[in-house]
Amino acid sequence: MSVAPQPPAVAPFSVLAIEDSAADARLLKESLRVALERGELVLKTVRSIGAAEEELRQHRHDCALLDLGLPDGQGLANVERLRSVAPQLAVIVLTGLDCESSAIRALQLGAQEYVVKGQYEGERLLKVVRHALERNRQVHELEERSARQFEQASHDPVTGLINRKLFDERARQHLAAAAGRRFGICFLDLDRFKAVNDRHGHAIGDALLLRIAQILRESVRDSDTLARIGGDEFAILLASIGELARAREVGERIVERIRAIDAIEGRPVAVGCSIGIALYPEHGETLEELLHHSDAAMYRAKHGGGGVLSLRDDFGGSDGDLAAEFATDAARAVVSGGFEIHFQPWLHYGTGEVAGVESLLRWRRPEGLLLPAEFLPLLERGGRMPEIGLQLARLAAREWRQWQDAGLAPGLLGLNLSGAELVAEQQPERLRAALAEEGLSPGQVQLEVDATAVGSADGRLSVPVERFREAGFTMVLEGFLPGNGDLHALASPAIGGVKLDRRLLRTASRDGRGSTSHRFLLGLLGAASALQLQVFLTGIESGEELEGFAGLDFRYVQGYWPCPPLARDELAAYLRGAAGRRRPAIAETVPE
Repeated sequence: MSVAPQPPAVAPFSVLAIEDSAADARLLKESLRVALERGELVLKTVRSIGAAEEELRQHRHDCALLDLGLPDGQGLANVERLRSVAPQLAVIVLTGLDCESSAIRALQLGAQEYVVKGQYEGERLLKVVRHALERNRQVHELEERSARQFEQASHDPVTGLINRKLFDERARQHLAAAAGRRFGICFLDLDRFKAVNDRHGHAIGDALLLRIAQILRESVRDSDTLARIGGDEFAILLASIGELARAREVGERIVERIRAIDAIEGRPVAVGCSIGIALYPEHGETLEELLHHSDAAMYRAKHGGGGVLSLRDDFGGSDGDLAAEFATDAARAVVSGGFEIHFQPWLHYGTGEVAGVESLLRWRRPEGLLLPAEFLPLLERGGRMPEIGLQLARLAAREWRQWQDAGLAPGLLGLNLSGAELVAEQQPERLRAALAEEGLSPGQVQLEVDATAVGSADGRLSVPVERFREAGFTMVLEGFLPGNGDLHALASPAIGGVKLDRRLLRTASRDGRGSTSHRFLLGLLGAASALQLQVFLTGIESGEELEGFAGLDFRYVQGYWPCPPLARDELAAYLRGAAGRRRPAIAETVPE
């Protein structure tokens, strides 16, 4: 009784034999006869490299058996021609005994295997084909993984633009090849972007950033370089701009198009941008000089009211003058009430109880309400930030003490510490004294510091951090991203917690297990657990989003969904009604 052939367990793979000898072609087919009968593979034969190229353009094949000596192609060029048409193709080179050196060179060009004619038959040849297919798969998976890792490490996940690190690398390369030819560096800062996030949430904010990136791409040439270098900051390298008028033309076109945006996904928005431009070689011959001058020009544009373009030559005076001017204005603003402090609670995960309130600084100026990212760099440059920081800490502490005395239980007071305050030698004791004047001890305060400002493998900042610990303060680090912040900093006794950056959470969730961001997140959580650090989940915008992160080991939650930043009176009202607004536990257990 005959038994019908069983269908293959998996789809057959396709082999393209490129062999001009009819006898050799028959031997190949005979060697693979059993696999053909089993339906494990399908075989097609062509007699020239040109015919193979045409076949590959029209049909997909998994593997090619390639003779190096063909009527229309000889030697290693045959491998290159095949791979140019079908880069994903696994290539096995067929060679005679006297051509092994060429076959080995073919492997270096991307072929997976080589077969000496007459030495491999039947199952042995089939094993070579299987091995070539598997090796080819692994090679391409590795290439794709490397490409993804490079993309994650060098590109902004929201806009797809390159990040600051890669922008600097490309700018240095351009500078090295400039040979005196003029090019421009532009810094662009969005005006009123924070207001969009506050009113409509981060999803609309991200959609706005995508629109901005689209406008920038449409406004420059392919030879120019675009980057997102911060939350609402972008950089542009204008290559070979020639006349100065072109730099102005590009900048003014961008300003007008961004100003014309009136809605994002049906939500009304009103934004603008301030742009600063510095030119090589007029404004600097090093990248550091050009970045410095374009940054200063951008701040000058924003200082003048925003929504404008500023060329480095458009203003007199030095960048130090502008920084000093901002610092002087800030000192006056502390006294006159120009600074506003908003507060955003962080809550115990599961119970919803208020564990603390983070103070968030705003500066009301003629050009609008400025966020810290818009003025802190200039204040630090002006040398007044440590003193101004102390005065602002007093204001926040005064509000906190009033809530505490009224029985509103605000928890800890979170104070953001700038890099300049961190390294100021007397700052820990001065801060402790300033808080004591308002009735607070260091144990009632949580200092929040950006991870990029604290700690490095060589321990350069261990002394400043230790000073704050000796003064009785505990720090929480925020802003950890792959390549941004050193996990060694977590080991400092002064560090009591870590805030998980929303960008890291989103990227790790999107890229999935095994990705660079996911491994970094697990490493960060593992380090925090081993060091018994408190973990904060920040940037939460919905209950569904929080549920998606329920498997992570964290204790506190902060974001627009639990509670947005609030003015003083709004927070007092929130604290009075906090017990009635506590969220139910999402996880069955809460970390002790």
